Amino acid sequence: MITKIRVLPLWSHFVIDLLCIALFSTSFYYINYRIPRELDGDFIVIPRTTDTTINDNILDNSQNTENLSEWAVKFSDKFTDTVIQTENSYTSPNVSITVTKHTKGSGDSLITYYVADIYITDINCLESGFANHKYGVGYSENLIDMDSNLNAILAINGDYYGNGQSGAVIRNGVVYRKNADNSDVCVLYYDGSIKTFSPDEFNIDQAIKDGAYQAWTFGPVLLDENENCLSDFNSRVTPKNPRSVIGYYEPGHYCFVLVDGRQKGYSCGMKMSELSELMKELGCKAAYNLDGGQSSSMTFNDRIFNQPYDGGRAVSDCIFIKELD
Repeated sequence: MITKIRVLPLWSHFVIDLLCIALFSTSFYYINYRIPRELDGDFIVIPRTTDTTINDNILDNSQNTENLSEWAVKFSDKFTDTVIQTENSYTSPNVSITVTKHTKGSGDSLITYYVADIYITDINCLESGFANHKYGVGYSENLIDMDSNLNAILAINGDYYGNGQSGAVIRNGVVYRKNADNSDVCVLYYDGSIKTFSPDEFNIDQAIKDGAYQAWTFGPVLLDENENCLSDFNSRVTPKNPRSVIGYYEPGHYCFVLVDGRQKGYSCGMKMSELSELMKELGCKAAYNLDGGQSSSMTFNDRIFNQPYDGGRAVSDCIFIKELD
């Protein structure tokens, strides 16, 4: 007796191949990016020293980097002898924060955004935090929970470093990841200055030598080296969206900007070009776009201060302001 072997049609082979590829891709993604896993390595600690000097293309000679306590003198009118806290402000001997709500446009074009104006007396008042206090992949936490766990006064989502395995990661003076990618980079130095880089400009070894304290990899850069708006950006996500930004005025003076979006009648979000214009209007010398969309969230005085799209989402890291330990 001859058994006939049924031959599958050609299209079914194509479907099976696609299913196998999808299964492999999904498994790879979950194993590498979703299952929580701490990453080990020879992490480099960048020491904070009072004689840390930055090259001339970062600071001009009029800025004194030798005595960081001078911030307390320079911005003395911003600080108070005791903690004074209101719904939209916080002042103490080391920290001064004022958060204001703003709107632009009307109707379906209405944009709602928040600006946190920040003064600190010491660079250690500005830190980065990891979800669950762990550097790795697959770890995520709601910003309000990170805020509580880190004793933050003010917090904003970071660059979501845990969503990939490339891009420089320097956090609180520790180099966790050195391999660069094609994203713009923002570096905060121990002396309090911030400089932004294109992928071609950034050299992590030079950043370490210059005393990098934080390095975030997401972008894009929002202002050029002359503090002017940009029209071309190193990003594909340029249409209107929720946005998170860190802005720099001078050592010891920064801002966090949070733009809500995707919520008709409340806030439609900002194009990257609009965001660049806003940071120029605020008077920033440098500005850098962080992870946005559903990640965009700001907490202040132990509550979510903005209105995140769809309730927000858990993220892998944040940038926050705290009192000195």
